[in-house]
Amino acid sequence: MRNILTILIFLLFLTSPLSVQYTQNGFQFQREAQGKTTCDDDDEDCKEEDEEDEDEDEKEDQDDEDEDGDEDAKKEDDDKNVLENVIISPASPTACKTSVTVVGTVGGSVANKVTPSLAKSANYSKGLVVFGINILATAEVADEKLLHAANITAELIDNNEDGTPDNTCVTEKLYQLSAYVSMYNLQEGNSVEINSDPLDEIGADKYTSLGAYETLKNYADGESHDASIEEIFHLISQRGYSSIYPMVFEESNTSTSSLAKAMDVARGGEQRCAKEECNWTYNNTSCPIWSDLVDSGDAWYFYADPTADYATMMTEYIYWSVSTNLGMHDSSAGRKKAKTEWCPNTKKLLKAQDPAVFNLINDPKYAIPTVLPNADYSFYKFKTSDINTF
Repeated sequence: MRNILTILIFLLFLTSPLSVQYTQNGFQFQREAQGKTTCDDDDEDCKEEDEEDEDEDEKEDQDDEDEDGDEDAKKEDDDKNVLENVIISPASPTACKTSVTVVGTVGGSVANKVTPSLAKSANYSKGLVVFGINILATAEVADEKLLHAANITAELIDNNEDGTPDNTCVTEKLYQLSAYVSMYNLQEGNSVEINSDPLDEIGADKYTSLGAYETLKNYADGESHDASIEEIFHLISQRGYSSIYPMVFEESNTSTSSLAKAMDVARGGEQRCAKEECNWTYNNTSCPIWSDLVDSGDAWYFYADPTADYATMMTEYIYWSVSTNLGMHDSSAGRKKAKTEWCPNTKKLLKAQDPAVFNLINDPKYAIPTVLPNADYSFYKFKTSDINTF
């Protein structure tokens, strides 16, 4: 009999995982099936152990699910971040919807972070909104200078002057950023000091600075260009085109956009610098007056400001390209001004000298301005009554 019992126990061990416990009543077998213990109905100790084991298993399963869930959530977040970082540029300049209007008031819309009280705390005293772009000025800036900037902004955004932004995607981006033009009066000696901190703190930190003293009729004095065209276009290119078309127009220190590649050629080779002070060098430092074109291989763009990084170089490069394409420097005064930084001062010379950038800025799917603003926007006449004071 004992031999038969021994054989039976041996066979049970072979066929199923068992735990064997000796009690006064003999051997007690607990068969483990799929990680669980089978107990007798009247065995309370076994039930408690079984429940504890089930709780542990459930906890481990839950931990595994939590870890899997965390990993899945992390993967989803990573995928989301990747998708958010991949900007798909619009197929047409009017593919986006925008609610901006020709003229508005500062703080007149919910999306506009710049409110009259915040503008006042930054030491501005007046302003207006043109196609969603805030134009803010200190008390020292004459109303006529503020209206001049408003006209230039409208002409750059709505270059065909039909009352609708030419590139709604770029315009809407500027609107979402609450971008603004910061106007002060003199080159130095202003009694009102602008403090942008209140606006920076609420995220309205995308702006361009414009002096009233440099806001004038283009080359009317025989030597000075209208800096309002330059500074306002800087805002549009840096914060609008660069964001909406990163593969083509991104302006950054690490950019590999089409614009960056064109600039590298125009500068006689790639030079990168992101320091506070950069040592820019060029193999051509002035425009030869005896020739329409610079010799092959020489730089025709040589902005050498040591405080400018690579991104700033791009900002200046597209300005020179677009303003030349507009015919802004097509005069003896314009050539004199340009030749300290830029050779092809006419549209004809630009096309011959720099076909890469010429083709980019004249591609209709970007709707970059092609008509020179003259501070007289024909669709709407800006008036002093459009200016609201704070």
